[in-house]
Amino acid sequence: MNKKIVLLLAVALLMAVSVFAAAEKEGAAVGTAAVSRPLVVGSADFTGDFYTGWGNSSYDVNIRTLVWGFGLMTNNSKGEVVDSILVANKTISTDLTEWKFKLVDGFTFHNGEKLTASDVKFTYDFYMNTEALKATGGTSSLHQYVDSVVADEATNTVTFKLKSVIYTTDSSVFMNVYILPQETITKGAQAAGQTVQEYVKANVSSPIGYGAYQFVEYRPSEYVKLVAFPEYKGKAPAIKEIIVRYVPSETELDQLLQGEVDLLFQQVEEAKINPAKADPNIATNNYFRHGGGTIVLHTDYEAFALTEVRQAFAYVLNRPKIIELFLGEYGLASQGPYSKNMWMMYDDNEMNMLGSAADSKFEKSLINYDILDAQGKFDEAANIAKANQLLAAAAAKTTGAYANLTGNASSGFLWKGQPLEIKITFTDFWSDTYNLIFNQAYLDKLSFKITLQGLDWPIMYGHWMGDTQEQRQYHAFVGGMSYALKSNPRESYSTDKILPWGQPSLNGPRFSGGGSITAAQWDKLLVDIESAHPVTGKNDYRRMFREYVKVMNQELPIIPVYSNNYFDLYSADLVNFNTNALWGWAQAILDANWK
Repeated sequence: MNKKIVLLLAVALLMAVSVFAAAEKEGAAVGTAAVSRPLVVGSADFTGDFYTGWGNSSYDVNIRTLVWGFGLMTNNSKGEVVDSILVANKTISTDLTEWKFKLVDGFTFHNGEKLTASDVKFTYDFYMNTEALKATGGTSSLHQYVDSVVADEATNTVTFKLKSVIYTTDSSVFMNVYILPQETITKGAQAAGQTVQEYVKANVSSPIGYGAYQFVEYRPSEYVKLVAFPEYKGKAPAIKEIIVRYVPSETELDQLLQGEVDLLFQQVEEAKINPAKADPNIATNNYFRHGGGTIVLHTDYEAFALTEVRQAFAYVLNRPKIIELFLGEYGLASQGPYSKNMWMMYDDNEMNMLGSAADSKFEKSLINYDILDAQGKFDEAANIAKANQLLAAAAAKTTGAYANLTGNASSGFLWKGQPLEIKITFTDFWSDTYNLIFNQAYLDKLSFKITLQGLDWPIMYGHWMGDTQEQRQYHAFVGGMSYALKSNPRESYSTDKILPWGQPSLNGPRFSGGGSITAAQWDKLLVDIESAHPVTGKNDYRRMFREYVKVMNQELPIIPVYSNNYFDLYSADLVNFNTNALWGWAQAILDANWK
């Protein structure tokens, strides 16, 4: 017999014995998969910021959701904001400025520490100490809304006095503030000679929560391992172990089809979706994404400080081709920071369109930066001509930053005497698509330079948010964004979220007004949006939110590249796994189980 065949048979026999032993150990029937097997989730890379307040990568947020899951309030699968299981009852004053929460007794953190009203007060004080937080590179908006927090240990009650009532008070103030273990953090900080904020930052990759899953291990650029928390107060999850593993996009589909990973979430590419749909061993969930693909533009950096330059770049960006290459049949054009799940985009008589592919009347009124030809294709010559027209108009101006833009379409536009250059960065995931879009033949037709640079995600994200000591050099960042359950644009785009380079700015585009709006007017609009009355202000909120979308559409601190259908692709033996646009995999997994 061939030695290679003998070796393969020996390996197969050894594997069979191992499976038999594992099945016996787990109490499962021999010949069937143990129902307690781990769920392996394929993910893009993490930054490792598993405590709220520092990075905001959606991949890190999934870990936070598993470890904590809820603050005093949370959302359900319908997108409704409700009291979390931490809360026994809640009372709100008639003027909405006092919120009192009676906590459920018996909650514990994953390290065994009791969770009480004092922990809640400690957490809010932790994030409201903006100076100490800022010194560690952290940020929070809570101090803008909360005046004081009083804890009554005897009754396990916490009372909040609010400075002002905002439209999203329930979600902005009480939903995603995860409670911290006061005793553990305070003692650890004292032993290390640190502030509590410094201590948490130093341990940001080792979270201690109270949710359904307990953090076990994190290996950078490899995986995060979690296990079910036996003292969890909610419904115990049937899936007892989760491994969220970094999987390169180039191999993730193969790993799913071969059973090496059980779940790929929020997939958008036709080339991956269709093979998965055709495989009887793979199940799918499909919904319109509550977010979109974007290019974030640093509007305070060099030539991108000029609205016309940003608009010119938007016109030469071949979005239809990006959608065709990347998404195929599963992509839609998007003109601003909104999703198909936002009711604010629809008139009252258009609500039947909500969640569908249809465009509302308001959406149709926005600027579309894609000029199409008679066949509905990207009209290359017309888009380039429009970009040149905008740049020529800007070069004709001589005030302020406009004095730095010179030249013309024939000889090329200059910035500070050098060829105007726009430097785009992206992760390897986007490399093929953007190199095809900005191929050399196309670049040679433009009146300015475009340079492409691939970076690993954590490095790119540092440049994007300004959280790096490296020299600033990039204008545009390819990525995506997810929208909050209840949108409060001020939390992401107010000018006070822009910090000096080297600190993470929550205002990713660093936008502070442009050609159509001053910084003061911009901030006032954002304040007015969040200040709409939470009970009677629905129509005011919708009107002002649309004004915000118009500004974003015209000023382009971000270019919305596409909206898309999301597909969660997963092993068919994972059942009762029901995701939607407002209910992600890290939430839905609590109700799922193996067949």
